[in-house]
Amino acid sequence: MRKNIEREPDLIEFKVNYTLDGDLPLEKYFSSYNSTDALKAFAQSCVKYLAEKPISDLEMRCFTCAFANPEEQYLQQPAPIPLPDPIPEFDQNELDSPAIEFTEEPITELEITSLAGNDDTQEIVDAPEGVEEEIDIFAPPVTKSEKVDPRLKHAELVAEYSANVNNIQIENQKNLEEYKNLISKTNLRIKEILQRINVLEISEYFKWSDKWTDVPLPTYSSLVQ
Repeated sequence: MRKNIEREPDLIEFKVNYTLDGDLPLEKYFSSYNSTDALKAFAQSCVKYLAEKPISDLEMRCFTCAFANPEEQYLQQPAPIPLPDPIPEFDQNELDSPAIEFTEEPITELEITSLAGNDDTQEIVDAPEGVEEEIDIFAPPVTKSEKVDPRLKHAELVAEYSANVNNIQIENQKNLEEYKNLISKTNLRIKEILQRINVLEISEYFKWSDKWTDVPLPTYSSLVQ
C-alpha cells in the first residue's frame, strides 16, 4: 500500500515597501513560509546600515527576531546555576571518637618479589632463641596514623563550600549581565535602524488570485521607548 507523504508547505512571495533616509520608496522581495520569516530576512538585509558591524550570530538572531516580531520575547533570561546543599553543622559527638585510626597501605609488587625470595618463615631478631614466627608475606602491612581533628575537616568543607558558592554567584551575575547587555544592544539597534528605514507596506502574493494582500505592520513602541 502506498504511504501518504506529507507535502512541505509552498514558499510564499512577500514584498516590502520601504524608504531609506527619507528617500524615494524602494521594494524588496522575499520568498518565505510566513510573513515573520520574510521580515527576518528583510531585517538581516538592513544590518549593513547599522553603525556597529559585523555582529555575532546570536546578536543577529536577536536583532532579526526583535524586528520581525517585537511584541514577543526573543531571548530567554538564563536560569541561575543552583547552589550546592549547605554543609551541616558540626556534630560535637565526633569529638568523642577514638583519637587513633588505622589505615591500610597496599603492598607493592617489588616488596612481594623481595619477600617471595626468602623462606616461608622468618626468624624474629628480638624473639627468644629457638622461637620462630610465621609471617604471611602477601598480607598488606598495616600502619598507624593520627586521626585528623574533625573540627579542622569540617572547617575545610565549609571553606570549600563557600568558595563554590562564591564562584557560582559570580557566574550567575556574569550570565545575567550578558543577557541584559544583549537586550539593551538589540533595542538600540532596532531604534537605530528605524531612524533610517521606514517600512511603508508589507504584502503577500496569492498566486491563485494573482493579488497582493497587505500584511499587518509590526509596532516597535515597546522596544524604542
